[in-house]
Amino acid sequence: MFEQFKTGNPIWVYYVDIDSGANLIVPQLLRGRIGEEFQVNKKKFPNYNFVKADGDLSGSFDMTQRNVKLFYRKQSWGEVQDIDMYLALDAPTVIYDTVEGMPVGQPLPQDITIKAFQRVATKDGQFWYEIGADQWIKYEQMHVVDNPFGSKEKIPSRLANQLTVLKLNHVKATIDYIPGKAVGVYDAPYGNQVDKVADGQAVTLVGKLSDNDQLTWYEIGPKQYVSGNYVKIDEEE
Repeated sequence: MFEQFKTGNPIWVYYVDIDSGANLIVPQLLRGRIGEEFQVNKKKFPNYNFVKADGDLSGSFDMTQRNVKLFYRKQSWGEVQDIDMYLALDAPTVIYDTVEGMPVGQPLPQDITIKAFQRVATKDGQFWYEIGADQWIKYEQMHVVDNPFGSKEKIPSRLANQLTVLKLNHVKATIDYIPGKAVGVYDAPYGNQVDKVADGQAVTLVGKLSDNDQLTWYEIGPKQYVSGNYVKIDEEE
């Protein structure tokens, strides 16, 4: 007889950017007594369109453990595609923190080849390519090329081979990027991303590689390299 007064399992509701996985707002918690009805609010967000929901948007509280996720996509984004593509830069290229976002770091030099992992076609006909964590370039003054490093065998980049290596004596430094964001860590300069390191995190530099003073990479561990664009030296020995 007391069942109707018993509290059911709470329901967590997440509002998520379907492409980045980021929460658009703090997750919401719904509470109620067993048998009481619930309704998940399909919220509206500026510059976003609702895409789909994963989980029941309405029902009754019971002892079932539930999570509901509502997915949204940026309003200006049309097609989103995971890719494995290489781009040869014909001119210095600005890096942005997101599609149609803010410039970050120094532009990439021309005459290098970079790998792209995701492509976004905006509704006004622009193409953007993701080249690393929170690193995007707009398709201008560049062209698509075949994999210059081989499709099956891991062949070091010719650009990496041209870099001048300078050993560093455990120089203290800090990642200087965007608060709350992280930069990619690569297994080699212009290589494959293997990890991320957060803005503000302390790192120890054991090597410096310079591409004719155009683009600098720092070695922070065995087969771990970060772009010099996002490294602030604390003290250099």
